[in-house]
Parts: sequence; structure tokens; C-alpha cells
Amino acid sequence: MTRLSCSRAGLASALSLAVGALLLVGVAGAQGQGPQNPDPDRFIVKFADSARGRAAVAAAGGQIVLDLPEVAAAAARLPVQARLALANNPNIEYIEPDVPRYPLGQTTPYGIAMVQANLVSDASAGNRTVCIIDSGYDATHDDLPPATGTNDSGTGLWNVDGCGHGTHVAGTIAALNNSSGVVGVLPNSKINLHIVKVFGSSCGWAYSSSLINAANRCQQVGANVISMSLGGSLSSTTERNAFANLYSAGILSVAAAGNDGNTAHSYPASYDSVISVAAVDSARVAASFSQRTNQVELAAPGVAVRSTVPMGTGTEESLSIGSSGYEVVGLEGTPDEVGTGALVDCGLGTSTCPGASGRVCLIQRGTNSFAQKVQSCEAGGGVAAVIYNNAEALFSGTLGGTATSIPSVGASGATGSVLLGLTGQNATVTTGPGNYSFYDGTSMATPHVAGVAALVWSGNITWTNQQIRDALATTAIDLGSAGRDNTYGWGLVQAKAARDYLTGGGPPPPPPPPSFTLTVTKSKQKGVNRATLSWSGSTATSIDIWRNSTRIATVNNSGAYTDSGLANRSTHTYQVCNAGTSTCSNSVTVTF
Repeated sequence: MTRLSCSRAGLASALSLAVGALLLVGVAGAQGQGPQNPDPDRFIVKFADSARGRAAVAAAGGQIVLDLPEVAAAAARLPVQARLALANNPNIEYIEPDVPRYPLGQTTPYGIAMVQANLVSDASAGNRTVCIIDSGYDATHDDLPPATGTNDSGTGLWNVDGCGHGTHVAGTIAALNNSSGVVGVLPNSKINLHIVKVFGSSCGWAYSSSLINAANRCQQVGANVISMSLGGSLSSTTERNAFANLYSAGILSVAAAGNDGNTAHSYPASYDSVISVAAVDSARVAASFSQRTNQVELAAPGVAVRSTVPMGTGTEESLSIGSSGYEVVGLEGTPDEVGTGALVDCGLGTSTCPGASGRVCLIQRGTNSFAQKVQSCEAGGGVAAVIYNNAEALFSGTLGGTATSIPSVGASGATGSVLLGLTGQNATVTTGPGNYSFYDGTSMATPHVAGVAALVWSGNITWTNQQIRDALATTAIDLGSAGRDNTYGWGLVQAKAARDYLTGGGPPPPPPPPSFTLTVTKSKQKGVNRATLSWSGSTATSIDIWRNSTRIATVNNSGAYTDSGLANRSTHTYQVCNAGTSTCSNSVTVTF
């Protein structure tokens, strides 16, 4: 709801607009949760003359509900006629809506539970040190623990972060359990953090020699785990040897697999002495940008990950319905606004949404751009837009530079399914500045693994880095082809399973058999090699077709698909999955 503030000369026309808008909110609210909703007739009245102004409110049929004498104002219930009667009163400076404020609490990013960090105590984490090599650390952030650090030449102070990347990484590892913001993998202020800053304010690049020097500094301060959300396409013999030496010295190094979405190697992740980390979304599906290589070892959450950024440089976004809050991501470019109204289903938002006036538009992703969807809501008079994914996972999106006037956020497909059952109820969407942001990247997946490694290791400092590495791989949830594959490595890292394994609990039970089955038949027609896929047992509407850990098509669930034009003497591994999920068939390998 937009704040109204104007001079007496313009008050009458402004109030006429406000009356129309607020009446629509009031009608929508009547369909929601009644007295639990904000009162649309409650306003703040600023007096030019307090005594005469209060008398004027009463004479117009208004009711003062909270006096604010320190600021010569009062909160009052003002029916429509009272507002109009007061519009030109010289004893009143202005009238503005008494806008609602909602309690802000701590949230747990989806990745924390996904990697089982919430199931393992970090009470002993003070015996481990995680060294983060990145762009620095905002030491003033009230959701981050104390840390130590060193600076690389020319990058500035380690406890200042000019671009936010390092602070975001640090929050995923160690954001505090303090009733506000977010929590990290190790949230109870026990873990020792050491920061080595190698990137300046532009977060542009650093030399391989700088990375080697930074890693050696990590060793000098007693680091057990090194987290590196960075990389490059060219290998270095010196760098390779440096990380091999660190591994021999008992240090576990973790790095991002890369964000080019192809099969090229990124370094240092692709050295044998370093754990290479791929990214998955909240539905455990590989991110489209995540590298797929024979060095990928583990996977972790890396899509729409919310974490700390330097104070004042981030965003705050929320969706609340009644007393319930829902995880949403502000669309890049959305204005700082609050929109309140009944939730209305606007389908795909490809045209002006009927019934959107004064309401919050619920729109499905697909067909047209996010900006066009928000504009379709605006055109119908909507006060906010919630765009839910056409797959299960949470996502982050952009308005692409298009200027809009209402707050807009993205939600997961799973949340969208819930929201469709809540249409008609009053919803509030808030977007504004804050101290947290949602980022995508294998950079965001890396600190999940680094944090889990330290968390598991804190259970027994006599375990070696090799034992920790083996435990993480052995107990990871297998998400791709059976065993290690180039997309997910050994699978999704699991803290509790790894700790249990190391303390004698043994590996977890094998995963259940696939919920549906796949067969592949080879053929050659007119010299063209074909693989005909046939599956059964899936009830999904659409099916993702995967070849060699790469999704090659999404098709209707007809039970069959033909892949043609395959080279002679080539080998291919196929799998089919319910579209956008990790519910998949068995894998089948064929050679031509």
C-alpha cells in the first residue's frame, strides 16, 4: 500500500484516489480472514492545530483510536465520508493510511535442512577452522560471528566486502542462530572463521599465485577446511602442487565446479586434491548452469540461496497470509513496496487479469516474461504479483529492466500449489532494502559442503581429511545415474548420515527402487542410429529425457521417445524423470 503525504492544497484529490483504492482493499479483505486483517479505514491524521483538528475528526464522524501527542497526530478510524469531509480542513496537515507492520523473524534457508545440518549439533565446532578465500567479510553484520582474517596485496581490508560475494558465502556457513535473518550450517557461533581476501570491490579476478598464497595463509592459521567459491578454466601446475601439498598436510579443500553449464573443467575444483561441488535447486534437480565433469564429487543447494550480504546492500521480501509466511524471492528490479489484498488466480498472466483490481495476483511461470506477467497484473489494478514456478523448485528471476510500480516476487512450484488453495484470502507482499540476498551459483553450493565437512569433522578431531571426504561421498544421496555421475558426483551431501557413518552407524540403506522403469531399443534406419526409449509407471504430465547426464528434451508423458542421429561407436546412458524433479527411472546404457 503506497503512503499518501501531500499539502492541504492537494489533499482532496489525493484522498479521492485513496478512497477508491482502499475500498477495493476493504472488499477483498472481507473475503479473507475478517478481523485478523488490517482495518482499511484506519488512518494517521497529522494536525496543524491539535485541538481543533481532533474536534474536526469527531465532527466528521471519525473516531480517534490512538493519540500521538508527541508528533501532533493521532490514529483514527475514518469512514469514506469522514475522509472526504476532512480533505480541505485547515486544521489538518495531512492524512495517510496507518499501514501495517509485520513481525520479522529468523528463517532457515531450504539448503540447511536439505544437507541435514539441522540434525547435527555444532556444539564442538570450536575445534575446527574454516578458511574462506573470497571478497572479504562484512564484520559489522549483526547476523555473522566474529572472525579473523588477512588481506591479499591490493584488495583492501579483509573485514570489508565491496561486492558481497564473500559475505554471502560466509553466511551460508556460519550465519547466527539469533532470532533474526537466516541461519547457517554452523549457526551457534562456535566455528572459527578465517577470511583471506583476494578479490577487490569489483569481484573481478585474482591471480593463481594469489590463490596459492591465500591457501598457504589458511594453512598457517590452522585451517582444517578451505572454502573457495571461485575458479577459472586453465589449470596451473604450481597451483595443482600447492593443493596436493595442503591435502597431504591434512587440509580438506572445497571449490565450485563452475557456472558455464557445460562439461569443461574449472580449477582449482578439478584438481584431484580438491572436492568439486555442483549445484542443485530446492527440488534436488541439477542447476542448468552447473558444470558437469568427471571431477564433480558432491552436490549441494546452489539455486535461490538466501544468505547475508554487506549491511544495507541486500533486499527483504516476504509473503504472508494470515499468520503464515511463505518463502519468496524478490524479482530483480522490483520496486520497494507493500501490496495487500485478496489473492486471485491469474493463470499464466498473458493478458490483463480479470478480478485483479485491489488484489494480489497469483501467476504461473511460463509462456511470457516475468515483466509481462507483472504488467498484466498492473493493468488489471493488482497491488502485487506472486509468480510461482512451473517446476517444484524455488527460483530467482528478473524484470529485465522493465519499470513496474507494484512489488513482485517468485515462489516455488510447491508453494504455488499451496497458494492456489488459498485464493480469496488476504495476502501481503513486501519488497524493500535489507541485509540479505538470494544468489545462484556453484559458489553458493560450495559453502554448504565446506560447512558440512567442518560440522561432521567437529565430532572427532582425530578423523583425517580423507576419512571425512570418504564419508561425505559414501553417504551422499544419489541423485543421478547409479553411483557417481558427472552431474551430481556422488550426490547430495548429508551431514547426519556422514557423522553416523563415521561413528559406527554404517552407511544409509540403499535408495528405494525407481518408481517407474525404462527400456531402450537400438535400431538403424537408412543409416541413422536411433535409440527408442520406452517407460512405464509414471503418472506425471511431462517427462524429462536425459542422455549422458544432460537433459535433451522435455516431452509429454506418452511413454515413448526416439533419440536419433547418434554416432557410430558412441555410448550413451539414458534416464527419464518426472519433469523438473529427481523422481526418475533406472538408467540404461547403449553402445552403437
